[in-house]
Amino acid sequence: MLKLNAELPRALGLWFSHHARYMPWRAEPTAYRVWVSEIMLQQTQVVTVIPYFERFLKRFPSVEKLARADEEDVLSMWSGLGYYSRARNLHKAARVIAESGMPTTRTEWLELPGVGEYTAGAVCSIALNLVEPILDGNVERVLSRFHRVGVGKKGLAGFKLRLWGLSRQWVEVGAAAGVEPRALNQALMELGALVCEPRAPRCASCPLRASCGAFRAGVVDRFPPVVKRAKVIDVSETVHLFFCEGRVLVQKREKGQWRAGLWDLPLAVPSWVKKLRPQSAGEEIHTQHIVTHHRIKRTTRVWKLARASGPAPAGYAWVTPLKPELATGAAFGKCVRKALATLSLKGGPKLVS
Repeated sequence: MLKLNAELPRALGLWFSHHARYMPWRAEPTAYRVWVSEIMLQQTQVVTVIPYFERFLKRFPSVEKLARADEEDVLSMWSGLGYYSRARNLHKAARVIAESGMPTTRTEWLELPGVGEYTAGAVCSIALNLVEPILDGNVERVLSRFHRVGVGKKGLAGFKLRLWGLSRQWVEVGAAAGVEPRALNQALMELGALVCEPRAPRCASCPLRASCGAFRAGVVDRFPPVVKRAKVIDVSETVHLFFCEGRVLVQKREKGQWRAGLWDLPLAVPSWVKKLRPQSAGEEIHTQHIVTHHRIKRTTRVWKLARASGPAPAGYAWVTPLKPELATGAAFGKCVRKALATLSLKGGPKLVS
């Protein structure tokens, strides 16, 4: 295996200084801002995260503000990012930090809800400039190719463990060579995102290509090893979309239900709605979306109510269809948009003024 010398992290750090993308958390890398950004970036691309991050930080500019907020408010500001357990854990961790103070070591970060090895390393190195390794998908790809590391006899766990060791070696050698941990780790991630791409790596633009094991052997496409993905499970459900006076009825999902804590279209026609004599709009809307390893196939029955006859009972609410005031999932927006578009094209009733 290639032994790192000081020139490699220096070359990478120099490349990063010229090619780093703008990200709001990089402009002001406090522990709070970096932590929030890293939680948002789990399973979500940078371009998607930036507007959500700015909106979230405007609403909760400090960990104290976040800790004092209601969960409903936090989920509402997170709405659209998906994977809502991230928001709940962020909120729980903020309350811990508000009481005991901001963590200053990797061990302390790992004690917080929702913080794993990567996130702890990222916050410690980027915000606190500590010599701590990181390993996300981008870094894994760079190191696997550079060092020609595949899955050996120890399997995937051994593969990951070996890469963690290499990541630590890079940040330690870099620090000794005068490259700050925050720069080195972000450079590894940026190289993976912009140059060492999964399917079409731009090796000609890579500052490490002369020493890259996979490039020199002409086997870049073999690394990292392909990991078999979990089987996608199909889930079917029927929901009801009630329009009334330009608003839509939503119901809060209870504990134990799919998407607990979020607001979504009712799974059945509520008894109190039946008394209002809803009229069918004559359409069933079919949509599907994937959440982790589940493909949700949804049938939406569309109804129209002449009047709401007062506020909705507890557990229900009337919201603006396209910009709901409560935390709703991606499925809600997809159903509503398709329903409005379908009925408009077919000359159906005007449901939103």
